[in-house]
Amino acid sequence: MKARAWLGGLVVLLIAIGAGAYVFRGEIATRIFERAARQAVGENLRAELPDGLHAAFCGTGSPLPDRTRAGPCLAIIAGQHLFVFDAGDGASETLQLMGVQQSEIEVLFLTHLHSDHIDGLDTVTLQHWASGASREQLNVIGPTGAARVVGGLNEAYAIDQSYRLAHHGPEVMPPSGAGMHATEFAIPLADGEELELWNRDGVRIVTFRVTHTPTDAVGYRIEYAGRSITISGDTSRSESLAQAAQGTDLLVHEAISPRLDAIMHEASQAAGRENVGAIFNDILDYHTSPEDAGHVAQQAHVGALALTHFLPQTPIPGLTDTFVQAAKSTYDGPVFAMRDGDVISLPRTGGMLRSNHLRF
Repeated sequence: MKARAWLGGLVVLLIAIGAGAYVFRGEIATRIFERAARQAVGENLRAELPDGLHAAFCGTGSPLPDRTRAGPCLAIIAGQHLFVFDAGDGASETLQLMGVQQSEIEVLFLTHLHSDHIDGLDTVTLQHWASGASREQLNVIGPTGAARVVGGLNEAYAIDQSYRLAHHGPEVMPPSGAGMHATEFAIPLADGEELELWNRDGVRIVTFRVTHTPTDAVGYRIEYAGRSITISGDTSRSESLAQAAQGTDLLVHEAISPRLDAIMHEASQAAGRENVGAIFNDILDYHTSPEDAGHVAQQAHVGALALTHFLPQTPIPGLTDTFVQAAKSTYDGPVFAMRDGDVISLPRTGGMLRSNHLRF
């Protein structure tokens, strides 16, 4: 009887605690938020990482909707330098959640001008200005046409910028830091031809053409402290990419699954959405299958292959394994299916580390 009474009392106590927690859940949540906010606002991913070359995946999605993936975006931390490659929808938010200080972005490089690679530029530009009282515009470097995109976005957000300046004042929002400016380059024409875009403080960045017809598209190779990362951008299987990626520590490559794409094509046709079905058919010829991405990685003798820009979207857990296993059939090194918030680190001292840095 005493044991039953003790258990009954414990149950009552637990119920009372639960009821109290429910009643005060708002205050409890606020206190938790307060602690988390203090930690998050003060964090700086660049300062946390060891000296070396790091790939921070701020967007692993594609034009297709996926709640777990922002549009294409990759931040590269090379020593004390921070660069971003492409800025799809949601990229800025993911950068914030990773603790990447957007006011520290030195250059935002564009691989090409498809909408899903530029439709987050506006938000990154605002955060570059506002989050650190930047006095210089965001520097955007990309293929011919980048200046037109930048000019259009500057005009589209000119009214917004004037409102923010009037509200916060020039100390918080320096007028000279509003918006962005563009530097264009002509895409190298020949396989094996590179164009050097950055070379200082031991960091070297070159660009090279890839095959994404009819789009003018490029990839990039970043080198620092004896480590290297090569970015495919959007491309079909590309010989120029294989040449540029020779011996790179990490190849970041887009991927489309023909098997999953066929499922989407058939579903669209069955639903009478023939235009959507035609698009799923058309995109196969200017993206790269995981098998072909693996072939490129094998041909280039890369240290590891990181798959991103997943087509179709991958809303079901385990679905990215379809991509990984396909790539492993042609490449005998490590293959990673990247998630938003993932960071692959290449420390100066050697080795490779993978972690995730989403804060909330």
